[in-house]
Amino acid sequence: MQIKNVDNSTTFSIVRDILLEGQNVTVAVNGQSMLPFFRSGSTVTLRPINEEDFKKYAVVFADAGGRFVIHRIIAIDGDMVTLLGDGNIYGTETMPKSKVYGAIDCSATHIFFAKIWLWMRPVRRFPLAIFRRVM
Repeated sequence: MQIKNVDNSTTFSIVRDILLEGQNVTVAVNGQSMLPFFRSGSTVTLRPINEEDFKKYAVVFADAGGRFVIHRIIAIDGDMVTLLGDGNIYGTETMPKSKVYGAIDCSATHIFFAKIWLWMRPVRRFPLAIFRRVM
């Protein structure tokens, strides 16, 4: 059996194409940008985006200038959305809605805690430091 490693850009380009065909895709999260809600290695199911998904606190899959991300919507201004990873303090991405391809269905409880987490943004570096060491 031959094993091939494929870079994230290629993998997520395929994920994007599958979503554009109208199908769901299950992927493993890679990285800590969505701590504490999604750990590296956990799996999430992406489904094709629809207009109702463009709301604050939704978790989406997007092309952030040639780099694919799974991040949370923190602002919407007309046709533009701004994303931020829950594990990030700075470093937002702003892009047109047309560059957002998928969404993750989150429970009301998840959204409730995400709102609190975003509100804590100025001081969340301290709990993030703990999460990164523990998780």
